[in-house]
Amino acid sequence: MYVPKGATPAGWGPNTVIVPAGDFADGRLPAICAVTGAPASANLRRRYAGTPQWVRVLFLINWAALIVAYLFTHLEVTGRLPVTAGIAVRVARLNQAGSLAFFAGIVAAILAAVAASVLGGTEGTVAVAMLLSLAVIAFLAAFITSFLASRTLGGIRGSVIKDGFGTRWVQLRGVHPVFVQAVASTRP
Repeated sequence: MYVPKGATPAGWGPNTVIVPAGDFADGRLPAICAVTGAPASANLRRRYAGTPQWVRVLFLINWAALIVAYLFTHLEVTGRLPVTAGIAVRVARLNQAGSLAFFAGIVAAILAAVAASVLGGTEGTVAVAMLLSLAVIAFLAAFITSFLASRTLGGIRGSVIKDGFGTRWVQLRGVHPVFVQAVASTRP
């Protein structure tokens, strides 16, 4: 999608930037933090996806057509988003804590199922209730850490789009204005 230098497509706002998917995947973005606008000293590995909006209409028509259209039109790009080292460390720690909490929730749910089949009576009921409560708390902790990691990135949202020529682009919304200017200055 060609956008003249200095122009912003309707509805995108000043904190939106569009970069070629290849540049995002190869980490060829300016060394400016997309969250704070400060010099970037780290990169976060991020995956963004997108599906054309017309595919959503197929939900009302036919499920099989929806699934087929989704499979053929869904786009994904994994790349590197420039950030400061502090943000990268915080997001990595939150992601690790969330993964551990999710794993602990699965283990607690499995133990609850085993306890329900092995233990009987009041002891079994109490053990199952405690393990299920622990599983719910662990899953809630995983959800909260995921939310905190998203908030650490300042609400940056990304999607993958394809223009009329078949070129894939990554659209980043909610990035810092300094990052927008740095990307604009690197484009011809």
